[in-house]
Amino acid sequence: MIQKTHLRPDATIADVVADLEDANEYLRRVLGNMRFCQKRHGDAHLRIGITGKRGPGKWLAPSYRIDYPAGPGAAETVIYNGFGGRSHSAFTPVNVRETNWSRGHTTIQEVQKLYDGLHKARMERAERNGPGPDTARSVPASDQSE
Repeated sequence: MIQKTHLRPDATIADVVADLEDANEYLRRVLGNMRFCQKRHGDAHLRIGITGKRGPGKWLAPSYRIDYPAGPGAAETVIYNGFGGRSHSAFTPVNVRETNWSRGHTTIQEVQKLYDGLHKARMERAERNGPGPDTARSVPASDQSE
């Protein structure tokens, strides 16, 4: 059964990162979309959708909106686009207007810092636990037996 989710009106990605279905992959794809905005407009800010549905595993994949400053030093932002949290596909203008977005935002630098922290923790865990399915070691051809 799908469960409705209502986050705080000022929630940010940092508030929900522990509840993301696959936080590393989610943040990697968010950063990709934010970089397109940053390249075009000089900066990027992230807002998450505060209403939505949790999947069968009770994990979150909130929709998100990327904004950029209206001008140098401006407090106001302009909407770049909204994206689906599972597919990371761009929203239509109607979807962007009709989604309930958080009042809180996160800068691209803060999202990068979150991603780096998760990635570092994942690598340290892999080193402690040895190779797993996603950390398989390659064996040099000279060490392989025939």
